[in-house]
Amino acid sequence: MSTEYYKAAAQLYSDVFISDEPTTHLHAPDPSIFIRYAEIYVRSLIPKNLSFIALDSVKGDIIGFIFCLDLASDITDEGEEMVRFLSHFHETVLLIDELEHRFLEIEKISAGEALHIFQIGVDKKYRRSKIAHSLIHTALDHGRNLGFSKVIADCTSSASLQVFSSCGFELAGFIDYDACCMNGEYFFAGLDGGISLVVKKLDDVL
Repeated sequence: MSTEYYKAAAQLYSDVFISDEPTTHLHAPDPSIFIRYAEIYVRSLIPKNLSFIALDSVKGDIIGFIFCLDLASDITDEGEEMVRFLSHFHETVLLIDELEHRFLEIEKISAGEALHIFQIGVDKKYRRSKIAHSLIHTALDHGRNLGFSKVIADCTSSASLQVFSSCGFELAGFIDYDACCMNGEYFFAGLDGGISLVVKKLDDVL
């Protein structure tokens, strides 16, 4: 991913995240506000050299993205704008933190050890074309070349879980949305399914 494409990548990320992310339906973010933060977020990923986009080979349009971070990094280090953005999704952030702390020995994971696939998405017109699979395999190859020993992802729907499973990821943990209680409130009550933690060791054969 490069500076040339960050605005288009941010727009696709916004479209996919707002329409398809199950937990986002409960937050109902304003698209005009979300896109401003999305651009800041996507631009911050570029120098990390861990994220990729997929382009239509004819039109040159962005049709997919995979955003990755070092699991040992803290996205809030990107500054006050990012902290403010994440505050709009406080419950979801806490849920992901709970998932990773419950099923990973996250305090023992060092920088450069675990690649975290944070978000992945494909333009609706290009789905069912194995683009998500290609993006995942690209991230796996890149992570292996950089010396990461494993890759983790948080799957918030059965569809994303199926895609990652087909790429060799194994289920490491699951939290049912209905069972998730935060400060005495079942914030995700009524939301079908749950969030899954999946892991793939990079010494596995693709």
